[in-house]
Amino acid sequence: MKMKSIHRFAFAGLLVAFGAALTPKATAAPPSFVRIPAGTFQMGSPVGEIGRDITETQHSVTLTRDFEMQNLPVTQQQWVDVMGTNPSAFQSPRSCTDYRVVNGVSLCPNHPVEQVSWNDVAAFVKKVNATANDGYTYRLPTEAEWEYAARAGTQTAYSFGNDESQLGQYAWWGANTYVLETHDVGGKAPNPYGLYDMHGNIWQWVGDWYGAYGSAGAVDPQGPNRGWARVFRGGFWFADGPHCRAAGRYSVDAAYKGPSLGFRLVRTK
Repeated sequence: MKMKSIHRFAFAGLLVAFGAALTPKATAAPPSFVRIPAGTFQMGSPVGEIGRDITETQHSVTLTRDFEMQNLPVTQQQWVDVMGTNPSAFQSPRSCTDYRVVNGVSLCPNHPVEQVSWNDVAAFVKKVNATANDGYTYRLPTEAEWEYAARAGTQTAYSFGNDESQLGQYAWWGANTYVLETHDVGGKAPNPYGLYDMHGNIWQWVGDWYGAYGSAGAVDPQGPNRGWARVFRGGFWFADGPHCRAAGRYSVDAAYKGPSLGFRLVRTK
């Protein structure tokens, strides 16, 4: 690896709860999708940003279409609703106050699902699209879409600025995670787009193969056509501040599963 109460809903029919137009709150946020407007931004990080990696070459990216992003990472309950199993490491009574067993499957329903590989997520997405008769196509975000949404119109290290001391207001990370595991999704403040847990709690798979950035501008980049590793973004429950930045990019084999890595979806028509 390259390293430098929420409402339950089902993915069936019109996915009413999944796509509900609900107003995000600072805590106990309901699951919904947030519309992210098309636009142009500087992807990557400037020279001198604390924690910057050489792979974060700053370059202009234009996204020509609006898209909708899930405001929260996919939870254990949502995964179980679709797949019928729970691969997560943190699913015991010690991990949460709302622990339950459903059809023989133990879970912490509002914790993000983890220990899912990129390949596992692809199977999840396939099932979602097979049952979602709502006119949308569901998928992982591209790396560019993820960073654009995480930045939410900003060009600083984090969506709230450059001051790492404020990170605990927006994320579960190494300085405020006193139990070494995930936390309920949506428990910290959202970014300006209304997205939660973009800087911590759980790292998130994106759709791209890993590849070097170019310095020239790009329009709707999809990443390389093939590669050896898939990209993941964000931060996680025990990461240090630099590994929670909007520009931070990491990669690992598509078959990798770990207790710090989950995902969220986007949808388009």
